[in-house]
Amino acid sequence: MQYELLYLILGLVGLWVGAELVTRGSISIAKRLKISHMFMGLTVLAMGSDLPELFIDITAALQKLYGVADTSGLIVGETVGTVISQTTFILGVVGLFGVVIISKREFLRDGLVMVGAAAVMLLMSLDGQISMFDGIIMVIIYIFYFMTVAREEKITEKIRNQKGWGVFVWSVASLLAGFVFLIVGARATVDNAVVLANIWGVSQTLIGLLIVGFGTSLPELSICANAVMKKAGGLSIGNLIGSNIFDILFTLGLSSIIAKGFNVNSSLLEFDVPFMIGVAVLAIFLLRTKMKLEKREAITLILVYIGYVALKLTVTQLM
Repeated sequence: MQYELLYLILGLVGLWVGAELVTRGSISIAKRLKISHMFMGLTVLAMGSDLPELFIDITAALQKLYGVADTSGLIVGETVGTVISQTTFILGVVGLFGVVIISKREFLRDGLVMVGAAAVMLLMSLDGQISMFDGIIMVIIYIFYFMTVAREEKITEKIRNQKGWGVFVWSVASLLAGFVFLIVGARATVDNAVVLANIWGVSQTLIGLLIVGFGTSLPELSICANAVMKKAGGLSIGNLIGSNIFDILFTLGLSSIIAKGFNVNSSLLEFDVPFMIGVAVLAIFLLRTKMKLEKREAITLILVYIGYVALKLTVTQLM
């Protein structure tokens, strides 16, 4: 057990180093291309910081496809757990680092898409499964959303007109190196947390909801906290909202296509997925009041997550 704890600590160090590199690279790229921090967070950072979830879910989907194990509970639980932890605990902790101010136009567009994505997941799983066809629809929705955001930002034109490619390449290299640290760090953290959880005898769905779901959110926590301290609040909010949208629509959608569908645990369908939608609406409401997240509201979100974890652990012990 001592080795698992050591690797867990090394994983956390990797997350910190990766977050620093990613944040610096992203801010530099945003300045050079004259694009908003919110766009960088919604797209590049969201996809990059979600690589751990994507790799974990694809691996688990292949295991289900080839009959190695039915990993439905782990994958669906991981997605729901990630969104809940990012919308409550991660956003709350980021809010403690400083007041997070956001753009009204981007917030209304992307915040509503996040809530809509969660609602789509609920509708898709009402029959007790997320089929391959459901996954195709979810991926198509995400591609349409991404193209819409990129078109509004005029990103293709800005890249084409970019000058001073030397500095730009170094910024991209910093971003990519940071992603490598984040992926390795997240994997080391999650893998060893799962080993420790198995030693303690925790269920697969609970591992997905609490340990893997929270663990794979650590890159977002590292990036967002770093961004707020560097006065780049748009990066942090954009990363969290974009990550939630990417997780639900693309990662889960692609995984269900690969695995030819997943079964959805009844407890997830009856409580956790509706709770996920509820906390998404709560976060939007708190941010909408003054178009910023203050420390009092941040503490509220953290307490909601602590209450959720306590409830899940209590129910598990009673079963």
